[in-house]
Amino acid sequence: MAQARAQRGNRRRMLVFGVVFACGLLIGQAWNLMRPAQYQTFTRVQVLLAAMMAASAAASSTNESGLGVQVQAIASAPLLQQLVRRLAAAGHALPAAEDDPVAALRRMIVARRVGDTEVIELRASGTTPAILAPALNELVALYRDHLLSGFDHESKRQLAGLRSELARLEKSAGERRVQLEHFRGRSGIVSTEREDAEAVARSRGLSTALNNALEKQAATEARLTALKQAAAGGATVRAKDDPTLAAQESRASQLREEVREMERSFTPEFMAMDPRARALRARLAEMERQITQQRAASQAAMLAAAQEDAAGAQAAVERLRDQLQQQRTGLRSFSTGFAQSKLLEDDLAQIERARREVLERLARLEAAERSRAPRLNVLEAAATPTQPFAPQYLRDGALAVAAAFVAGLLAMGFIELFNRPPATAAAPATTTLVLPTWPAPGPAGGAPPTLLVHGAPPTLPAGAPEPQPPALPRPMPRELQQDEAAALLAAAQGGTRLACAAGLLGLTADETVALRCSDLDRDRGALAVGGTSARRVLLPPWLADELAAGAGPADQPLLRDAAGQALDAEQLRVSVTCAAVDAGLVQPADVTPAVLRHTCIAWLIGQGLRFAELSALVGRVDIDTVSGLAGRVSQALRRRADEIEPLMPALRLAPPA
Repeated sequence: MAQARAQRGNRRRMLVFGVVFACGLLIGQAWNLMRPAQYQTFTRVQVLLAAMMAASAAASSTNESGLGVQVQAIASAPLLQQLVRRLAAAGHALPAAEDDPVAALRRMIVARRVGDTEVIELRASGTTPAILAPALNELVALYRDHLLSGFDHESKRQLAGLRSELARLEKSAGERRVQLEHFRGRSGIVSTEREDAEAVARSRGLSTALNNALEKQAATEARLTALKQAAAGGATVRAKDDPTLAAQESRASQLREEVREMERSFTPEFMAMDPRARALRARLAEMERQITQQRAASQAAMLAAAQEDAAGAQAAVERLRDQLQQQRTGLRSFSTGFAQSKLLEDDLAQIERARREVLERLARLEAAERSRAPRLNVLEAAATPTQPFAPQYLRDGALAVAAAFVAGLLAMGFIELFNRPPATAAAPATTTLVLPTWPAPGPAGGAPPTLLVHGAPPTLPAGAPEPQPPALPRPMPRELQQDEAAALLAAAQGGTRLACAAGLLGLTADETVALRCSDLDRDRGALAVGGTSARRVLLPPWLADELAAGAGPADQPLLRDAAGQALDAEQLRVSVTCAAVDAGLVQPADVTPAVLRHTCIAWLIGQGLRFAELSALVGRVDIDTVSGLAGRVSQALRRRADEIEPLMPALRLAPPA
């Protein structure tokens, strides 16, 4: 019965597969072979524009965009229309199915630039190979004619524009030149240099003479002042300033020398009686009187001369100032005219400069007209294709076979979904159990191991213990989210909040109820945990403050009831569950100190803490917890204890009072 059902199923599957495979293969091969063969040919031309011949970077950058325009122009509609007429005249007609010949050629011919070069590649593809190569070659010829005619038109336009600009500038320069000459004739300006003007030279000479007169006036006034101060102070005139005085003083010096010579040779009594000595003394006295008179006369003469020089110098300064003031009016008029003349000269110079530039551009354009002409070099002419390039019948035929095969498999599997046999009752599982040998009493030893066969219940020796089923893995405790932990701390009050915080710090219920006031280190913000897993736990600042505020004697429990007695583990569990109820958590009965400690362990493992350093922060951890959390962090993200944040966000923020 079962064998017949299996045979019918195999025949059904083969039939479905064969039908679908045959249909798919027929449709795929029909699609593959009914497609017309596509032929393709190409030609490459090098377009050398005038901008490419330039050496400047600006011209070459302009050429980049210019060559892009040429790529679009080579397959433009006007050229394609001319190409249609040429092909028709040569007897190359487009396929009759095409209504618009230009659109057909646009789909047939594709132009693109080859990299960053000046080479343009034209590709033509279609089902009629005889028309592809003539179409490309004729299009290249039309484009060459279009490029040269466009250059001739543009060159003539530029030359005409430059000649018109040159004529306009020459006319403007002639008008400006006549206007400048008329203005110079009216203003009396004979030179383009300001220094050559008569008014400027006269004003400069008067300014120089005035400066010299001012210097002379200052010198004479200073000399007069010095003479007056010398006369008022009793100073004598120096001998070098008066030749007569100098001669008198020289003669008096000789007389004094003769008198002193006689005084050294004769006694005073002899000198008083000697006529010659008396005569010398008389002559010396007369000479000194003459010197005094001459000094007074010389000083008076010098003072009069100084006053006369000062008066003359002042009169000369006043006269020069009057002349300079009269000259300034004419100089101002000359300056105004000269400035206008300079403006006219500058205007004429700019026009002349522009005229010369246009003339140079015109000369360069006329001289380089032949070298600027664009050139079109055919690097590779189009040839009539002999082999189609598409479609690839062999590849597409293989793909059609593969697609038909996959479709047959999918159809067979789809049909089998509706033809599955009904589920039969499962046969009882057989167990083969090899039991160890139990030693029998007596010297003969134990019996051989008992082998359970299929269908036979196991037989145990007398007095052997019942085999226990294997222990199932213990389910993981619940893990609180950070918002749930924050809500729990906010809802708890007093010792219950401290108990919840201790659980979130990784303390077990026994370690929490065993805490004493002496275990708190407020200065360091840490808590010493005793027992088999002794360690120091870092506290958040708000928890350290609350513990310190409620701390009593050193041996008093940190967590205690209203009577001051230490809480036991059951009371601790009840208080944590009550806080979960007040916080509105989902399934508050599941929230226990073990859940809070598991939340802390999961937080540390989630940051990538190494399992080897976990016991240093939370104490001993059972194997079930390690196995349940082993896959949370990849091996590449494992970090040391000093690289993670030991306090979760719910603990770092102080809950509301």
